[in-house]
Amino acid sequence: MAEYFHEPLDEEVRFISGSYAMTDEGCLPFRGRNVLYRVGIATVDNACCGTGGCRFIRVAGYVLSWKERINESGVPISTVEPIVTEGDRRDIAELLSREYPHSQIYFDNG
Repeated sequence: MAEYFHEPLDEEVRFISGSYAMTDEGCLPFRGRNVLYRVGIATVDNACCGTGGCRFIRVAGYVLSWKERINESGVPISTVEPIVTEGDRRDIAELLSREYPHSQIYFDNG
């Protein structure tokens, strides 16, 4: 099990060569469970090799509890179970790819 912090959407986070922002959060029904994921957009606009960007999806895991508490900063916290089975990861990535084509998809390991 792992804690998942529901950080605010649409807030720019700067890094050395650009920025990203999480734009959407959702639960994907999958084999009788819900899979928590977030969609983000990254932009590289300050790199020596040029500019670019991508859409990415962070898959947090299977939802065990939804926003069960709030931390001292006011951020809701859920509990998730990391998705470790390669077959499940492949099938979930395929479903998300249909909804969000051409996205980079990665899975949290807990």
